Amino acid sequence: MAQLKRKSSWCVPSFDCEPASKTLVKRTSKGNENLFDKSFTQDSFKKVRHETSLSKLLEACEPQKSSELAISKQKQKEITDWFQCGALRGQPSMLILSGPSGCGKTAAIKLLAKENGFDVIEWITPIDPAEDENKHIMRQGDRFEDHLIRATRYHTVLGSCSKQLLLVKDLPNVYQEDHKAFFALLENYFQIGKQPVIFVCTETGNSRLMQTLFAPAIREKFGIRDISVNAATQTSIKNVLKRVSNILNTVASDMLHVSQHHIDEILSNSIGDVRSAVLNLIFISLKVPGRHLKSDCGLRGETLGLLRGIGRVTNPKRESDGNSFKFVHDPEEIAGYFTSHSMVFVQFLQENYLNTIRTLEEASVASDILSLAEVFNSEWRDRNLGKVALSYCIRGLMLANEKPVTAWNPVRKPRDTQNIRRCLITAEKQWYESIIKPSSVSKESEKISDEDTEMTIVED
Repeated sequence: MAQLKRKSSWCVPSFDCEPASKTLVKRTSKGNENLFDKSFTQDSFKKVRHETSLSKLLEACEPQKSSELAISKQKQKEITDWFQCGALRGQPSMLILSGPSGCGKTAAIKLLAKENGFDVIEWITPIDPAEDENKHIMRQGDRFEDHLIRATRYHTVLGSCSKQLLLVKDLPNVYQEDHKAFFALLENYFQIGKQPVIFVCTETGNSRLMQTLFAPAIREKFGIRDISVNAATQTSIKNVLKRVSNILNTVASDMLHVSQHHIDEILSNSIGDVRSAVLNLIFISLKVPGRHLKSDCGLRGETLGLLRGIGRVTNPKRESDGNSFKFVHDPEEIAGYFTSHSMVFVQFLQENYLNTIRTLEEASVASDILSLAEVFNSEWRDRNLGKVALSYCIRGLMLANEKPVTAWNPVRKPRDTQNIRRCLITAEKQWYESIIKPSSVSKESEKISDEDTEMTIVED
């Protein structure tokens, strides 16, 4: 018996976790179930006031019910209807959720999936290379295909719901060039898959994912549903910031203090990005040692909103400085306010720069400046080019517009560039088809001419 009590040192556990004696709590006198450690939720942080981890703060700020989501109720209803009717159990189905960055797409999917009884399995593109059973390095596309088939065909034992789905936010870059491989993957999934898949696509100025991999013909062929989410409204961001401020002041009051002044400053600079607004609220509310609370709210002395920023660029004010001049509002300071939304700011300038320009020569120079800024923004391999494009665009437009038209002009919202691109692609495709293939009009004209010649021959 003494030998049986000895612990075997040769058996090494293959699970990366703590021993059971440390993770489990002793049974209570009233219950017979083992109590595990509680997960990180808002309820577990009601008494904590010294949390310093940014990831845990963001986790505590996540919405807990559908009324706390930033997307509209109409879009929530469309997603819920797809969960209830489109995502049938045991059958392959696919959803594309598109929208601008930070509008709350992923948070809405995770929360609504939980409410409809789905476990969410998220694909994250790995950085480290992996080997198969034959010690061969697997390609990124092969690893994604293996994960897609396994996650949609077999049910996980770690989930708590009877249904599950695969969430893909980061599609492997290999499919950006190899379109045929992605189409073959879709064919394979719709043949043997049994669980739904959701692709979250972030619409940006240089993104052509919806036109290449998820073209209308592909969506129609496989019956893929597409739901487009708009940018978060000012009212929804305000409600989110109010809810988040109460949580932050509760769980991390030793590190930060959120006031109404901080919320108003974030709202004045927000452009529909909820994630950026929450991050800026956390950083702007940090308590800096040795300073008063009023000086902690930011580094700038004023708050510059989007409309005022557009007005300062399209209607620049100059003052004489000796033999030269200088701008009343520094272009570099204007660019500093909108560094995180450089592409959106440039799009607003493209839509409104002609309102205050007098001459055709100035308009030509301004259009060249905006065209070059668009080229800089389309280069996704270097993130710093977005800052260069913003600074170059602001300085160039302010210099080109020497005598702006002084009149009240409302700021117009940029048009939907995705629809414009779709129309351009369709027009380009039709133009190439008219060159490569004979048009139906020419065929009909040939038939009519042949009939006319036959009629004349018969009459003769």
